[in-house]
Amino acid sequence: DKIAQGDDLLLFSALNATFLDGKTVVDVGGGYGDFMMALKESVPSVKHCYCLDLPDVIADAVSKQSDNPDSITVRQTEVTFVAGDMFDPSTIPTPCNIIFTKHVLCDFSDGDVVRALQSFHEVLKYSDPKGGKVVIIDAVLPNGDELNGKWNSAVSFDVLLMLTGRRGERSCLEWSNLAKKAGFSFDGVIPTASVTVDLAIFS
Repeated sequence: DKIAQGDDLLLFSALNATFLDGKTVVDVGGGYGDFMMALKESVPSVKHCYCLDLPDVIADAVSKQSDNPDSITVRQTEVTFVAGDMFDPSTIPTPCNIIFTKHVLCDFSDGDVVRALQSFHEVLKYSDPKGGKVVIIDAVLPNGDELNGKWNSAVSFDVLLMLTGRRGERSCLEWSNLAKKAGFSFDGVIPTASVTVDLAIFS
């Protein structure tokens, strides 16, 4: 949709092109591959793009392309769809340099997030032990002591998520703690102009 497309443009502008140049990237929980297609179009120097999701999602995505072959664009042919499970490292394509996950982990408990991150760590330590990265694309909340009673749009978004039954977003400190539990270093957060999109980066 238009909001998601706008988020992607903000994300790509926030990332340095050299961060992605020549890299093999995997979008975990990538659905129908829209994010990977947009990334490949925006940064053609990316080596390869994989979209990983649960088998039924991938089957539907591939089926829709098969049903409408005339609508398939060049960028769609440059994304490889993979059926897998983020908790099972053997199903994540290798070798890879960067693992993305966009608006996925906010729906999972801390324990499940650590399990997923441990799976990513298992993949990256063999694929790219020195340069492998995980990029979490979600709204990152300020730490509690940074608010000082002030209104914050990301916090308001977090409340909305919780009211609609989703678990909500995490703070910079919370992401740092989860990263360490999974064996990663927390590199920090790259903010964007969107209330729903920040980039938490682990290595």
